[in-house]
Formats: sequence, C-alpha cells, structure tokens
Amino acid sequence: MDPTFGEGHTRQRSGSTPGYEQQQNEQENPYGMQTQLGKMMWEAGSKQVQDTFKSYGRIDLFRPYFDVEPAVVRKRLIRSFIPRKPSQITVSPDLYGPTMIILTSVALLLYNMKTSGIVIQNGTLMGTAMFTCFGSWALISGGLWLACFLLSAETPMLTILSTFGYSLTSHCLVLLLTSLFHSSHDHLFFMLLLGIFCVPSALRMALIICSQSRIPANRLILIGVSIAAHLLLIIYLHFGFHVVLEELDEIVGDAIDLKPPAAIVSEVIS
Repeated sequence: MDPTFGEGHTRQRSGSTPGYEQQQNEQENPYGMQTQLGKMMWEAGSKQVQDTFKSYGRIDLFRPYFDVEPAVVRKRLIRSFIPRKPSQITVSPDLYGPTMIILTSVALLLYNMKTSGIVIQNGTLMGTAMFTCFGSWALISGGLWLACFLLSAETPMLTILSTFGYSLTSHCLVLLLTSLFHSSHDHLFFMLLLGIFCVPSALRMALIICSQSRIPANRLILIGVSIAAHLLLIIYLHFGFHVVLEELDEIVGDAIDLKPPAAIVSEVIS
C-alpha cells in the first residue's frame, strides 16, 4: 500500500470540512466581523439621515404659500370685504395672510377681555385664545371642505383655508371696534358692524367656495352654510368666549379648592 495514501485522504477530508475556510479567514482576520457590523450600522444610520432630510424637505412644499409680498397681502385684505361674482375673482391662495389675521384676532381677544374687566384666576388666557382662534379656523375650514365634497364642489382645501382666513379680517375689525366703543348693555352697535363688515366678507367667501359647484341647489346650500359658519364664529367670539372662560375658571377653581381626603377624614375623626 502507498504510504502517502492516508495523508492525501486525510488532507482531502480536512479540506472538505464545512466552514473550514470561514474559520480560517476569521482566524487570519479577527476584526472582519466587527468591520462588517460597523458597515451595516453606518448604512442604516445613513439611510435614517436621508429619510429625515427628505421629511424636512417636504416642508418646502408650503414655502411658496408663505412667500407673499406685503402689497399683495394688503390688496387681498381690502378685497375680502368686496363680494363679486366668482367669474370675476381670481383665487391665488396663500397662508401667510390668514396666519397673521389669526394671530391678530388672538391679540384682540386678549385686549377685549382686559378692557371688559374680566379676570381669569386660573389657567392661561393666551393659550385658550390661540386654541380657540386656530382651532376654529381649522375646524370650520375642514367642515366647509367636507360640505364641498358631499355636494360635489371640487374646491381645494388650501383655497378654503386661504379664503376663510382672509374673511376673518372682518372679525378682527369688529372685535377692535366693539372693544373700543361698545357698551355692554347695548348690542345694537355690534349688530350694525356685523351687517356692514361681516356679511359682505362672508358673502365673498361663500361665492368663492361654491364657484366649483355646477348644481344650483348645491350652490345655494354651500352659500348658506358658509355664511352661517362665518357669522356664528363672530357671534360666539363676541358673546360666548368670555362666558366659557369664566365657567372653565370656576371649574378649575373649585377643583383646586377641594380638600384632600386625608383632611376630610381627620376632621370627621376630631
């Protein structure tokens, strides 16, 4: 028998062992696993950073709607009081003007509360005013968009936000004049301002919103809903806002004044 037969056979068997080459490579390069793991972590981190930049890049979609010249905003504020036919109105929506109008209405609400002598002991008055104004803007705009959707009027949400936001200029004007010259016992001045400023502004907004509806009955419904939502908001801000704040203040005050159970038990025992 050939003495080298056993050695060759042994070498062939040892070379054909599964994982032998991988173990040999790991022995020659013990840091290969760590390098591969670090590369995988780097790739995962890079992907996450890219996704983050892409999500922040979506904000650039709204940048053109805030890039508006002051002269254009001033012209749109004046035109918001003039109702015209939908065919004569060119709609170019933006969000800068409505946002400034909402912030102005927040300041006017705070000023109105201070001039009326109403003092809120608990809570944050500014936070409540901001939540009321921005929440009303978003909620009513969403409701009008839903009404347009149900009545087959293809009016974009951005157009409704911009149009309704600019129509709130009349609300700011009414809040300012009523806080300066309004008597708490006579609401005739408020009703007069409502008819002079708010009704034309609401009518213009309604004509823009219903312009995409081709059915006359649906168009009339949209006009009625838009005008009602616009006027009900200013009525609530004038009559109901401070009432709600006073009730919330009383509820919070009663909750704070409640004694803890341990104090009640001690009083009963004594």
